[in-house]
Amino acid sequence: MIWLEPIVIVTALTLAGSLIIGQLRWLRVAQRVQYLPGEVSRIERLWFVRRPLGILWWVIAIALAIAGYLAIPLGVAFGAWLVVAAPLVAALTPWRMPVTGETKPVSWTPRLIRVTALNAVLLFGLAALSAWLLGPAGALVPVLLQALVTDLSLALLWPLERAFQKPFLTDAQQKLRRVGPQIIAITGSYGKTSTKGYTAQILASRYQVVASPASFNNLMGLSRSINDKLTPGTEVFVAEMGMNAEGRIRELSTHFPPYIAAITTIGEAHYERLGSHQAILRAKSEITENASVVVLPVDQPELVALADTCRARGTIVVTVSAAGHDADVTIDPDAGQVRYGPDSEPQDCPMPVLAHGVNVAVALGIAWALDVPAAQALPALEALPTASHRSEVSETEHGVAIIDDTYNSNPPGAARAVQGARELAEERGGRLFVVTPGMVELGSLQFRRNKELGEAISQAGGTCYAVGLTNRRALLAGAGKDSPVFLRRDDAVSAVLQEARAGDVILYENDLPDHYP
Repeated sequence: MIWLEPIVIVTALTLAGSLIIGQLRWLRVAQRVQYLPGEVSRIERLWFVRRPLGILWWVIAIALAIAGYLAIPLGVAFGAWLVVAAPLVAALTPWRMPVTGETKPVSWTPRLIRVTALNAVLLFGLAALSAWLLGPAGALVPVLLQALVTDLSLALLWPLERAFQKPFLTDAQQKLRRVGPQIIAITGSYGKTSTKGYTAQILASRYQVVASPASFNNLMGLSRSINDKLTPGTEVFVAEMGMNAEGRIRELSTHFPPYIAAITTIGEAHYERLGSHQAILRAKSEITENASVVVLPVDQPELVALADTCRARGTIVVTVSAAGHDADVTIDPDAGQVRYGPDSEPQDCPMPVLAHGVNVAVALGIAWALDVPAAQALPALEALPTASHRSEVSETEHGVAIIDDTYNSNPPGAARAVQGARELAEERGGRLFVVTPGMVELGSLQFRRNKELGEAISQAGGTCYAVGLTNRRALLAGAGKDSPVFLRRDDAVSAVLQEARAGDVILYENDLPDHYP
């Protein structure tokens, strides 16, 4: 029987092994990109760009498969065995991509198990079809198309996953109706999580407050936050709302209608997916559609225009500024002064050095909209919480200051972090070191913004320790070709700790997810 021939059996085994290796990679990537269809293939393309040796492995694998396929009719028996090697060679690409997670291993959730099951059906169905059409050489086809098949599975399962989510969403909505808190919704390109923490801290001086934890900012994250955290007596629920496409925040604010909606800033994050500043503005502005009160910084012209739009449809607008513009609430971070209300006088009010002014201003604007008196709101600024891995300052036993800003990074935040680290180094009389993989998801602006980051480090008198391949060229173009480079963050950290001395400052700026090259 043909199915018992050694060549068929061995080819099937090599195919299965190669598919398992590949799926361990791509399923982990699918989880890291929040199961968004199309993102797995995007990450694959990025690896090919940064590690083109992977393309060579594909070429070799295809050549082996073709050679084996052509050898069979010629009666060259050993040639058929070339087909066996083809899937194994293809499994080497993307070159050096981890099979398992280095910083965040795969979590076998029910959702990932469903993706795995559908992937298995599609991949082995494709293997059977391609083998029928091409013979044993067809075994290579599903190996080459694993990332694409994973994206297909994510797209096919999307409606089913929404159906699975519905009971959790319904429970959350019912709990909101029972408890009856005022919902405060916060979005923005940057600073959502920090502003949420500031807002919760200030409002807690007058109200019983619950805030969504960490970055639980999508439909399931908010539903879980409400189901797990909301208790009777809660007066205010502070929710962070994120998005990866237009319509996502509209969906969130429809299911969880905010009394107050706030936007921190419109910036360059999400360019990879949305493509333009205007698309980001439209997506973020959706949060205002169902709100009774809107809090907006007037330091950006587009948000001034949005404020006018909101007023025109009858929404109450509270304006804030951290850049000296006329507004209901203004702060001067450098002078440490706050004007809390349009008719108030500036008051001295110390704030954390590393806090971003606009985030503080938005939080105060929300507090003012909820009638928190100045005597309660302003003292809370002295003890604003620091989100984990966001400008956390510590010191080693050898007297080296460490600034951990690895949670995420964006152009203005990175520039501010470098400036703050420079000032701290000058104060301590030490040197500045910056360990960074750069910033991602900036679309066509990514090279330019990472080059500017490298330039900022150089102008601050610091040494850039570039990590990874994703932004290496851009960082070195800005910081200098002689800057130390490392493939792994752990190696960069070990090297900089050996180099640093008492009084020096090390800034860890961003931590690239381990599915990036």
